[in-house]
Amino acid sequence: MKEIHSDVVIKVGKYLSQLREHIGSYGHAWVEGELSEFTARRGHWYFTLADESSSLKCVMWQSRTQSVSFQPQPGQLLRVYGAPTIYPKYCRLQFDVRKIERRQTIGELQKRFFELQEKLASKGLFDPSNKLKLPAIPECIGIVTSAEGAAVQDILRILRDRFPVCQLILASVRVQGPDAAPEISHAIRQFNGLSTKYQPDLLIIGRGGGSLEDLWAFNEEIVAYAISDSGIPIISAVGHETDTTIADLTADIRAATPSHAAQMAVPELSSVSQSIHWHEQHMYTAMVDRIMSMRQSINKITNSYSFNTPINHVRDAQQTLNALIDQLHEACNVRLTSQIHKVSLLNQQMVSLDPKRFLSRGYARIEHEGETVRLTEQLNTNDAIKIHFADGHRKAIVSD
Repeated sequence: MKEIHSDVVIKVGKYLSQLREHIGSYGHAWVEGELSEFTARRGHWYFTLADESSSLKCVMWQSRTQSVSFQPQPGQLLRVYGAPTIYPKYCRLQFDVRKIERRQTIGELQKRFFELQEKLASKGLFDPSNKLKLPAIPECIGIVTSAEGAAVQDILRILRDRFPVCQLILASVRVQGPDAAPEISHAIRQFNGLSTKYQPDLLIIGRGGGSLEDLWAFNEEIVAYAISDSGIPIISAVGHETDTTIADLTADIRAATPSHAAQMAVPELSSVSQSIHWHEQHMYTAMVDRIMSMRQSINKITNSYSFNTPINHVRDAQQTLNALIDQLHEACNVRLTSQIHKVSLLNQQMVSLDPKRFLSRGYARIEHEGETVRLTEQLNTNDAIKIHFADGHRKAIVSD
């Protein structure tokens, strides 16, 4: 046992100062609890946060309370940011609060949701007659979500796999917290403010799943009006299928998930190519049938008895008709050749972008757990992978 020497003595004030410094070294933290006591003196706030088992004395000085937008009330759920400290005069531990946020309960949030839903419904923001139709084949899509979330990766992957010729523009915004709603609405209005040349044909807004509070930015009135005022069709994809937000109700189309939104936004490239080929054949057949029908009608007229009675008149008319037939035939051939050339160019472009074409040239596509591998950092040693070639696939194990 270590011996304690009585000649090593420090005063109470110095000891408490050292203790306060030691406690403060633990750093800042966010602490959440229910407000049980609250006192305001000369602009300073003294209050207690508690949970089922403990309580914490807190202080927030006037220089910081002035920037708080609400008045704390007992019973509120609060989240505070600060650091522990000791008040030396009475050796009292307290939490020095730098920031304070009110955390609303599920019941409060649901009440706000239904009140806003009723208000906006009465103003016609959810009226189906105001919904815009989605473009069949969008050339450019704007995406409003967080660049850091998993949702944007799902959206980008599906859009590129289904329709790689589509241009994508990402407006990275916060999707949670007090700044999220203003950023989301601002991004929507910015897209609408672009000139027609650079304006997207479609917008996808949303985020991945979370609690009601996490998704609350999409229940704000400012976001609802930005969606309602948009001249660009909007797909809302917020959370999971069971989540419903004000943004979902206001948008032109509601998707169950961000991945579902990407599937709704664009067709598959292969189906577009097949459709073009079908229309090419149909157009050619229709033009040929039209020419044959007109030729038969002309022959019937020129061979009729009444038409051939005055021989001179018949000959003159026959020459005129022959000239018209030649002109019509030439015009039809020119039009048909032009259209076939355009369709051929478009079909060549579709074929050049077909992923299978690259496989036939000796390239291979690596797949791991159902997803395409684009970077080496996506794979670890001993991962089971599937290598796709033009004529089939092989399974392999990754090794260093």
